[in-house]
Amino acid sequence: MNKNVDLAAIILAAGSGNRYDKHHLKQLQFIDDKTVLYHSVKNFIDKKIDLVFVVVNKNHLIDAKNALKDIKIDKFIIGGKTRQESVFNALLKLKKYKPNKVLIHDSARPNITKLIINKVIKYLNKYEAVIPVLKINDAVKKINSSKFLKEDINKDELVLAQTPQGFLFKNILKNHIDNNLINANDDTALFNKFESKVYTFIGDYQNIKITTKTDLHTIKSIMKKNINYIPVTGLGIDIHKFDSKVSKNSYILLGSTKIKYKKSLIGHSDADVLIHALVDSILGTIAEADIGNKFPNTEKKWKNANSIVFLDYALQKIKENNCKLIHTDITIICEQPKIDPHRKKIQNKLVKLLSLSDKDISVKATTTEKLGYLGRSEGIMVQCVTTILKPYKN
Repeated sequence: MNKNVDLAAIILAAGSGNRYDKHHLKQLQFIDDKTVLYHSVKNFIDKKIDLVFVVVNKNHLIDAKNALKDIKIDKFIIGGKTRQESVFNALLKLKKYKPNKVLIHDSARPNITKLIINKVIKYLNKYEAVIPVLKINDAVKKINSSKFLKEDINKDELVLAQTPQGFLFKNILKNHIDNNLINANDDTALFNKFESKVYTFIGDYQNIKITTKTDLHTIKSIMKKNINYIPVTGLGIDIHKFDSKVSKNSYILLGSTKIKYKKSLIGHSDADVLIHALVDSILGTIAEADIGNKFPNTEKKWKNANSIVFLDYALQKIKENNCKLIHTDITIICEQPKIDPHRKKIQNKLVKLLSLSDKDISVKATTTEKLGYLGRSEGIMVQCVTTILKPYKN
């Protein structure tokens, strides 16, 4: 890994989280179908950030890697016994890349936004240390050892600290080296002891740190409200030609529906031209490669394959991307056979395959008015436009 590094990020996920549940790591709990750790890391995968290191407990390294398998992590670092030791381990590993700046974030804050990250980066271009903070709105009291009120505290002089915190790399590394015997709550505490200036700005009240199970329920509710769904469409087109042989036993497949015809369609798999167009349209909604790329006709294992296998793959990809299939509009283009007598049967079959209502599946047919290869009844073309709902987080 040789590249010029200006900005690196360290995500801390090595804590045991005993206040949450000593038997279940909070960073491996799920919000929808992704872990807390995944949500905490994903917004740091950005062109502004050159390296991302994730610090984990050695006993949970495999779990962490599985949780982040869809994200490119530059390095996993084994954490220490304390937060401070974990950060120091990561800083030492980062040293050889000579970054100018570093962000340090707690993985227990999964609702971190790019807005806050970018603000830390922006202020780090001017100050040597930056931290997002929150003002305290409630009255603050001090109590004695017997839990009786002792005195009022001026809340205007107090703030709540958040992450990510940003630092000039050489300064935070020096502060860790010079203060390695001090058990600090966070990294800005080391800067304060070193009498360096830490710039503060107002953070995000929804950037909650998960400490208890109640916190997790709260953050799930917040993150669900922040997700909108936008419609995305994909276009699929496929064509298959007829075999030259005529047989009374021949048939074609359209949408996994058998239709008797004097000629069969030629294809490497079962030549279901409708399913193939449908699969391509679904894959198009999530910017995946076409069916020929996924299931090439050069591979023997797909010879005479049932095209439902291809459709199941596409539907699984939709699910993995947290999307929802809501509509498909299919046009079959051919002179022969006539589609109208079979249209309802094809539609009903697709209702079952796609788990949609017949109100959400349009099956139409047209001809080319005897023009071209389709007009000469040399084959069948299908065009398909599919619409999904794709999650979009504000």
